[in-house]
Amino acid sequence: MELPVKFLEMLAEAVGPQRAERIATAICETPPVLSIRINPFKWREDGVVDSVVSGCYGDCDSAAAADGAGFPARIPWCHDGIYLATRPVFTLDPALHAGAYYVQEPSSMIIELLKPFLEEMSLNLRLLDLCAAPGGKSTHLASIMPQGSKLVANEVIRPRAAILRENIARWGLPNVVVTSMDPSQFVPRGYGFNFILVDAPCSGEGMFRKDPDSVKEWSPESVQLCASRQQRIVADIWPALEPGGLLAYSTCTMNRLENEENVAWIVESMGAERVRFDSSILSQLQSHGVIVTPQGELRLHPGLVKGEGLFFALLRKPADSLPQEELPQKSAERRFSNSGVNDFKSGNQKISGSGPNSYKNERSVQKFAQNGKSQKNNFHQQNSPAQNLQPEHEMALSTTFSGEWPSVDVTKEQALTYLSKGTLNLPDAPLGYLRITYGGLGLGFVKNIGSRANNLLPPSLRIRMQF
Repeated sequence: MELPVKFLEMLAEAVGPQRAERIATAICETPPVLSIRINPFKWREDGVVDSVVSGCYGDCDSAAAADGAGFPARIPWCHDGIYLATRPVFTLDPALHAGAYYVQEPSSMIIELLKPFLEEMSLNLRLLDLCAAPGGKSTHLASIMPQGSKLVANEVIRPRAAILRENIARWGLPNVVVTSMDPSQFVPRGYGFNFILVDAPCSGEGMFRKDPDSVKEWSPESVQLCASRQQRIVADIWPALEPGGLLAYSTCTMNRLENEENVAWIVESMGAERVRFDSSILSQLQSHGVIVTPQGELRLHPGLVKGEGLFFALLRKPADSLPQEELPQKSAERRFSNSGVNDFKSGNQKISGSGPNSYKNERSVQKFAQNGKSQKNNFHQQNSPAQNLQPEHEMALSTTFSGEWPSVDVTKEQALTYLSKGTLNLPDAPLGYLRITYGGLGLGFVKNIGSRANNLLPPSLRIRMQF
């Protein structure tokens, strides 16, 4: 791989010539680091879940050594992150489809550092992951947000939003809503958030090692274009952040223009305050190769850390900022109803009982959909066996599933048959709707009619790989 000269110059400007050389060498000469983040609400450390990743744990440096929990290679900045030494066939692992873990590169798991900040704020936060697809950071936020909090996972590009919805459903946690809105649409609809993550679309320099073809698409002009777009995104969403709220800004690129210079722009233009991480945490991160800038931002780079390129900064909106309701709005924007928004703020749309992303109140669903262009298949009423209605697929994956339908645990071969949309024979199981599980983890539903069990897996989720 040959890296653009201008990219190397900009990299040296950002991190210094010696570090830049190490990073460039790692990009060109070393393979990407492979890792997963386990779902703490589903993963079974007692070994009941038979996952293909169990035999793939990777080696780690002394600082990331085994911590006694049975995992020999934890990622140092994420308790649930695990390095893998070899790449298994993830598609043929039922545990993946059940949401027991998420395949994610290590640097992106720096989101874990937000946990103490969120815990200090409230037990009932409203969070927004603005550029959320494919869902790695959203599932991470859902795992660490305080009790009673609600997360909106948003993706403006509709096909990517569908992928996001699938990954959120697999993770199985309640109180997560998937929407597909432009950042400019949140404020007119009256949304207010205590925390916003802007994992901004960028020039992707941090992914060069994982995607060598992306090098061909890079140019100084694309960097400038991305930096301008990132500013527009932050400017559009900033009014939706409530006074005293936090905004995390991240990219998977390395140049200063999209990173430090954009953070400086947010501070100057939006009046944001920089938030520094605890000095002891920063020291630990530095011992693992993370660069801490003079302003307290974090840089992770291949060749310096065991991960890909990522920039991360945390900002706060001053508590004395102009309240959202006093911000000027165009008269045309005032016509949007805030009814669904008020439900979201008050908790009337609390998601519970049947599964992730499921509302108890259909009226609330309609209100939210009207205001927020929600992914309609991501919301469903809480069906019950007494209604004799086909259960929604997401219910089977939910961590809040409480036995509304009988569960039947299957072998790995049966699980793969189910995931390939094949027919199962369950002669000893009850008739009617059944929840299919693997190692106790839900995969989906069937309707057992005796001679066969009709497969109710959504066709879009069917695996096509031979096994």
